Amino acid sequence: MVLLKYFVAELIFHFFIMMMIPFVNIILSRYKKEIKTRIIFLITILFSLLLSMSFPVRVAEGIAFDLKFIPIFIAFFYIGPLGGGLAIGALLGVNILGELKEFLLLLLNYLLIIPLFGSVYNYYQRTNPWRKLFIGVAFYILITGTRIIALVQSGQSDDFLYLFSFSLLSILTLAIIIYLIEMNKLQLAMLEQLQNADKLNAVSQLAASVAHEIRNPMTTIRGFLQIMKDETNLTSKQGMFISVSLDELDRTQKIIGDFLSLARPVNHFCEPIPLSQTLTDVAEFMHPFAVMSNVNLITNIEEKLIINGNINECKQLLINLIKNGIEAMPSGGNLELFAYKENGHVRISIIDEGIGIDPIQIKQLGQPYYSTKTKGTGLGLMICFDIIKRMNGDYQISSKEKEGTTFQMIFPL
Repeated sequence: MVLLKYFVAELIFHFFIMMMIPFVNIILSRYKKEIKTRIIFLITILFSLLLSMSFPVRVAEGIAFDLKFIPIFIAFFYIGPLGGGLAIGALLGVNILGELKEFLLLLLNYLLIIPLFGSVYNYYQRTNPWRKLFIGVAFYILITGTRIIALVQSGQSDDFLYLFSFSLLSILTLAIIIYLIEMNKLQLAMLEQLQNADKLNAVSQLAASVAHEIRNPMTTIRGFLQIMKDETNLTSKQGMFISVSLDELDRTQKIIGDFLSLARPVNHFCEPIPLSQTLTDVAEFMHPFAVMSNVNLITNIEEKLIINGNINECKQLLINLIKNGIEAMPSGGNLELFAYKENGHVRISIIDEGIGIDPIQIKQLGQPYYSTKTKGTGLGLMICFDIIKRMNGDYQISSKEKEGTTFQMIFPL
């Protein structure tokens, strides 16, 4: 029989070992260098794993358990399959020094667990925190079942209360870790939304106060430059300078137009939009630009699609996104535009074969003054995201560098 005071002390010790994981996660989440923070987080997880294995909790004479499953679960689902694999590798590497029978049993257990982890990994990344808690608890209940079998086979079922207490604390510890990590992610997301809202407000105020005042003299300047360009006594170099100046004025006019779009009061007017026809019209409108850029514009649009929103804003949204896709292919390629019904929604996909975007850049898209283009301002995508939100839609961006980007929008019917 294990003394109660030692058992409780060991439980508390293991609880605090595991609490290192969410504590370090919360600290690291404040830093932007994702690769370095992941490495430090993985080191913390491995350290907690080794500590837990070094000081197991005795639940009966000759039987001791630890919380090694928790670090492995967190590494797999919060760092990735590679992180989980490294954690399992560390676990097996330590145990290979022990008895062969125990090592083989452990290896068999995790050969069964890894496919189970893999089968729910994608769902886990998409689902809400409460379902993540349920998945974590469900896995740990399976682990508890195997421990109960081990205790019964040892003939020490009288110590079941100790195992029950240990298992309850284990499940509670995993649930607390998942909850703290998920709440921290939600808090960071809300903070980012507030910061973006502040940026948008600042941009809107700036636009409202100066855009009109800048546009008027620029129109005058452009007029005079256009007159000078038509002069016959200009040298070729002077003509080139005037052409470059006109191009830059046009670019500045577009930026001012983006500012004004952000500053314009939100139009809540909503009407049924014949989406199939609108997509076809926009594709035809963008076709000459695609041909000039050596891009083949491919469409596959289901008929009679209808969503609610402002048709002018919808056209602005589609033109911006298709234009971005074309400009992402400086060497030409295929740009695919798909639209179809799916589970009571309409899904629009714009797929290019361009240079692609890395994951860190994807997270920053739509922020003012951030753009992957050399001369971009980031305002175009910011307006697009704002229009999608006003139309009660959602978007997903997936990309692979040097392979292309897929921009998907989902709108209710």
